[in-house]
Amino acid sequence: MEDYNIHIIRNRYQMVPRTLIFIQKGEDLLMLSKDKSTSFGYGKINGVGGHMEQGEEPFEAARREILEETGLKVQQLDLAAILFIDIHDTPGIEVFVFKGQYSFGEIQESEEGHLEWMSRVEIEGHEKKVKDLPFLLKVVDEHEPNTPPAMIKYLYDENGEMRIEY
Repeated sequence: MEDYNIHIIRNRYQMVPRTLIFIQKGEDLLMLSKDKSTSFGYGKINGVGGHMEQGEEPFEAARREILEETGLKVQQLDLAAILFIDIHDTPGIEVFVFKGQYSFGEIQESEEGHLEWMSRVEIEGHEKKVKDLPFLLKVVDEHEPNTPPAMIKYLYDENGEMRIEY
């Protein structure tokens, strides 16, 4: 009986919840170049975000991460997508992807890395960006406020190549 229960648990999703937020100011987006070598995307640009803490729901976690990593308070925050990332191990990763609108304030650097407002052209031409950034920005740009988020599954093949099911 014990082996049966372990088998069932292994075949069920167990997820680590995270947030990823793209903050827009006019036509520019706030990008974070990760300085922490233990962080996903070290040395590359991406939006801001991180792990959800116990007891937080996704919007609370997103606002906390924005404040910790940028010093900003964002008034409008829309859930644009939910990513289910199957890494062939347990736990997997679940990412709540938000689109935020800059309200006011000066950005403040954190230990996470360097922050910079960048145009879409600068982001696209940037040599060091996380692999799925162009795809995620397209999803975020296409999301309309007050509509359900896109549900997206990331899978990795035997060679470690990422495949996105959308």
